Amino acid sequence: MTSETESVYDNRYKRPNFFQYREWIYRGYIAALVAYCGLEPGSTVLDVGCGQGFFSYLLWRSGMRVHGVDISEVGVRFARENYAREGITFEVADIESAQFQSPFDCVFVRSCSLYNTPDFSESSWATGKLVTHLKPGGTFLFLYNSNFSGSKNEKWHYHSIGDLEGLFRNHPGGQCFFSSRVDAWLLGKYAFNMFVTNTNIMMSRFAGTGGDLIYTFKELGLG
Repeated sequence: MTSETESVYDNRYKRPNFFQYREWIYRGYIAALVAYCGLEPGSTVLDVGCGQGFFSYLLWRSGMRVHGVDISEVGVRFARENYAREGITFEVADIESAQFQSPFDCVFVRSCSLYNTPDFSESSWATGKLVTHLKPGGTFLFLYNSNFSGSKNEKWHYHSIGDLEGLFRNHPGGQCFFSSRVDAWLLGKYAFNMFVTNTNIMMSRFAGTGGDLIYTFKELGLG
């Protein structure tokens, strides 16, 4: 990643909870995803682009052992000061060149800037790099904030289900959803199905509500 990108995030992360996440709703959402993916307590998770450590912390609360990485020294410093404890660690690292002692049971990536591109569906190189950090049979869990209302965001590219399917065309057999996050808070792992996904897309189109595109698959290690 460029030093300009690093500087942008360093400036953002000087403000506590820059993205204004609400733990009460995200805690249930992440716990539901962990349950849906069948991740056992004690599973190792690599949180790519962990920022200030919020999702690393929620994964840890869901019973995972988490290692969060980010290019922002400011973000990682905040994460260490607020969330570091037994079973959760943080490291300043560029995922494009980072090396780890052993592979992980799960690679978790949410709204990472690597995927904030107009040619999103052609960005399979990033996923190809990330899955090298998975154990055979490990879970890749991708989340990306999006909106189906047609609204524009100058700094963020909203993507579609079709974009998601294009991005992961080299990883068939995965599951694709769109979550409002409230649905998972209410329904747990049962929120991840196409009926709820289509309902959330309809609400996003007509009410302008955002949510997370989700794609998850098992890496078979076949190259």
